[in-house]
Amino acid sequence: MRAARAGLTVALALLLRAPALRAQGLVSPGPLSAAHARYDDITRCLACHDAGRELSGRKCLLCHASLAAAIRADQGYHAVATKHGTELACRTCHSEHNGRPYRLVRWPNAQPRERFDHKQAGYPLEGAHARLRCDQCHRQELVAVAAVRADTSVSVRRTFLGLSTTCAACHLDEHRGAAGRQCLDCHDLTAWKPAPKFDHARTRFPLTGRHAELRCSQCHVERRALAVAPSGETDSSYVDFRAARTASRTATENSCASCHASPHREAGRSGRCEPCHTTRSWFDLPDSVRRFDHSTIGFPLRGAHADARCESCHLAGADDPLPARVALVRANFVRPFARQKMQFARCDQCHADVHAGQIAAAAGRDCDACHTETRFAPTRFTLAMHDSTGFPLGGAHAATPCSACHPLLPGARPGSGAIRFRQPDHRCLACHQDPHGGQFARHVPGARIVAAAGGGNGRTTTCDGCHDVDTWTSVTFDHDSTRYPLRGAHRRLACGRCHTRPAGQPTAPARFTGLGTTCAAAGCHEDPHRGQFAARARGGACTTCHSEAAWSSLRFDHQRDADWPLDGAHRTVRCAECHKPQGSPPFVQYRPLPHRCEDCHATGTEGRVRT
Repeated sequence: MRAARAGLTVALALLLRAPALRAQGLVSPGPLSAAHARYDDITRCLACHDAGRELSGRKCLLCHASLAAAIRADQGYHAVATKHGTELACRTCHSEHNGRPYRLVRWPNAQPRERFDHKQAGYPLEGAHARLRCDQCHRQELVAVAAVRADTSVSVRRTFLGLSTTCAACHLDEHRGAAGRQCLDCHDLTAWKPAPKFDHARTRFPLTGRHAELRCSQCHVERRALAVAPSGETDSSYVDFRAARTASRTATENSCASCHASPHREAGRSGRCEPCHTTRSWFDLPDSVRRFDHSTIGFPLRGAHADARCESCHLAGADDPLPARVALVRANFVRPFARQKMQFARCDQCHADVHAGQIAAAAGRDCDACHTETRFAPTRFTLAMHDSTGFPLGGAHAATPCSACHPLLPGARPGSGAIRFRQPDHRCLACHQDPHGGQFARHVPGARIVAAAGGGNGRTTTCDGCHDVDTWTSVTFDHDSTRYPLRGAHRRLACGRCHTRPAGQPTAPARFTGLGTTCAAAGCHEDPHRGQFAARARGGACTTCHSEAAWSSLRFDHQRDADWPLDGAHRTVRCAECHKPQGSPPFVQYRPLPHRCEDCHATGTEGRVRT
């Protein structure tokens, strides 16, 4: 009963004080967010507010201890936003009394969080970091600061606080601690590979020559070891840069033998490699070795031989097979050269004959008759030397590329030099197609009929009866030797005006033989007289009246060639007065014409003729 009376007394007191609280403005303007729900009581306002004032930033930091520590240390965005703790205007970005689901963070300038200038947080986003989403870095498992994780006022699942700026705080250590923890000494923020800041020259083994082209794993040992990154990423292997691959257990560090096995099988040649070899290439010998006088063994190195790799002639070891045609020096240079029975008097004792015996067997020559030691191609075989063959080159043939007449041998690959040189057939049609289709097999003076070499009608002849080797269009053909000598205007005509392709056959050769010799039969000229003179007693050929010099050059004599001699006044009458156009299309009528006077002259009323 006493307790009930006490509770009633407290309730009554609060009711009596309510007007006073409302008068002071202490009635809550709305419910708090879920994060501050425990303070959503009228009696706990002063936990966040000073009496009679707005939100107190100082009181905010009493709860948010890890944030207060960051501001005091002048770290992070809040140190910038509060001007290093001098202006704790938390309400600028965090608004309360908006209900339970309300998110407390309002980003600067009302921009979405993706547009936040991360440089204000003290860590500008560069390289690949600038392309990440916020939640790819700001997540619970990457909160590394212990004070933030222990801060009960912070939701570790949603906070933007507590990240570390060290690479290992987020990323897997690919080197497992063997290369230090300062990743940016070798890498940048763009990508993990390549490592642009790493310089192997600063190590105890600077990379020179071919070493600079190798992958790291070709020299450094790859080890198996599971590692887990703070983000949860796993990796099961890594390259140990402090351990190098070794070819010999007895080799010293950084010596050639620590990575490379010696190809020299004799014990007498073991030792350091540097006196004879360089890092550019195993067979790129230093000057001290290249000064060796190769001529002392009977074969001075000249031209391409001086640049050839040693292993081209010096095989890898005593057990390697040798070509049956040649015995070459082995790579074990300690053997006396006299025992190798080297044979190099002729090129073909070391080199295969790419010409398959076409030249050497015929002329008894070695390769140096056409080639030099400098390079295989081009050769020193000249046009003058070609004149000593069975086909001297003249005219356009002298300017023709060799490959146009000398193709590759069957099955040979381009660039191999395996070319067909011997040509048993030197006739034109062995290389060229007859464009005339064999029309001149029987008609060219002095022509020799031979078997066809493709194309045409199976009959052909030599081309040099009309053409020469300078150019195909340079023709020496004499048309007067045919059945139709050219006279007058015909001599000025181009060949193609008369020698045309058959109608409807655009790919057929032009016709040169079997053409008619009369004006109409050849199909060159149309008869403008419509056959008026075909049945003429003296003949209807055009040349009876016309000359080949020109159509208008007439041989016609009215007194001699017509059956109506012109006498008297008729001699001065123009032709057109009697010979008038007829028909459609019109043509001039020459015959037959009437011979009576009244047929041309009108008569008077008395029956007399009027002139």
